[in-house]
Amino acid sequence: MAIINIDGVDLPRVSNYKLPRFDLDSQDTNRNELGILQRDRIRQGIYKIELEWMGITSSQLHLIDSAIEPVELNVTFPAPTGRKTKTMYAGDRNVEMIKYDDNPDLIRWNISFNLVEY
Repeated sequence: MAIINIDGVDLPRVSNYKLPRFDLDSQDTNRNELGILQRDRIRQGIYKIELEWMGITSSQLHLIDSAIEPVELNVTFPAPTGRKTKTMYAGDRNVEMIKYDDNPDLIRWNISFNLVEY
């Protein structure tokens, strides 16, 4: 079973996987004149998956890039309480060529990006 599955596509084994969660506050959240936070939290526990693949082939890079191309993704991933499926979007992608060769099969890449829950 793949660690990350996007819309039914199993992605290659990920090199780095982080699973932070964050809260969303309304625009009314601010600090008063005494510096005390007046918080209006409207949603909590939003998932953001930080992913990185290192040393992958061009075909693996293409598979990952194609999977995260749509605006909206159904992502299945491991969480401390079991596997979850959430609707997410892909953030900015960072792609780096780490090995070049005249033979395209020997070129290697790193890619990293975040998947953020809607």
